[in-house]
Amino acid sequence: MCFDLPKAEEDFSGTLTVGLRTKANIGIQDIVFAVEQRDSAGLVSHCDTVRYPLTDADGEALTGGINIHQYETQHLPLHLKEGQCSTIRIHHLMRRELIPGITDIGIRVEAQ
Repeated sequence: MCFDLPKAEEDFSGTLTVGLRTKANIGIQDIVFAVEQRDSAGLVSHCDTVRYPLTDADGEALTGGINIHQYETQHLPLHLKEGQCSTIRIHHLMRRELIPGITDIGIRVEAQ
């Protein structure tokens, strides 16, 4: 997934939160993502590895919900310089190419 951020009108320091929604019974206990911040030239300026615990040892979801479960990462640092364009790229670091049961991935940017 790629998310293009608008050009920063001034220097910006804030946080980035990644949200994930899954169907019930996703079949894995946790998932690991790389969250990359890329500049306008496409170079990685910052990368975080994020682990989402999805279920307990018995396979029970760690969030409420009946058919859909929602998770959020901890707040990741996000810094932009005035005039900078940036892209947030998120990809999983799992052995399988496709992870069935993930329904949505999104981001939230907040100023500090």
